[in-house]
Amino acid sequence: MNKKIAITGGIGSGKSSVLQTLTELNYKTFSSDKIVADLYKTRTVKKMLREYFPTAVTGRLCLKIDRAELARVAFSTPENHQNLTLLITPLVMDKINKLTSRKKGLCFVEVPLLFECEYQTNFDGVWVITRKLSDRIASVMARSNLTEQQVLERIRKQVNYDTLDLSSYTVIENNGDKQSLKQTILQKLKEL
Repeated sequence: MNKKIAITGGIGSGKSSVLQTLTELNYKTFSSDKIVADLYKTRTVKKMLREYFPTAVTGRLCLKIDRAELARVAFSTPENHQNLTLLITPLVMDKINKLTSRKKGLCFVEVPLLFECEYQTNFDGVWVITRKLSDRIASVMARSNLTEQQVLERIRKQVNYDTLDLSSYTVIENNGDKQSLKQTILQKLKEL
């Protein structure tokens, strides 16, 4: 039996923490962020990005992506953000499908733009990670060296999980410490 569960949630909600806990519990896990990082190393993707975001890709023969510049440009306009999403997300999903099709058993895949790109039906289940807005903002500011305004701009470009109907999905509230998050994950695993 092959069953894949998507892990999603807003920026700073704790998707990576959930994925790390599942990895520590010996489940098969895949990170979209890691897949994107791998894709950004390929010449094909670098050339695609240079076409849309020329200031973010330098060099001629040895192309290099400036990830900070790419993020700045991609989040500067809705059109740029959409272009980056439309370029990269299908490649990520293709890689996810290839990786998970080779695995037997239960797999967990972190997919930040699951609802934005309407990929929820590609999975056997969805875990939505939620967290207080103030904690999300503080977490992203600390890890990404962004201002509160920059974090809020990114949050506004994502699905609003406060208004989204989540009744069909497993919701994990991440408002405590790591141990309480782990206990919640263990409980949700029993329910699968």
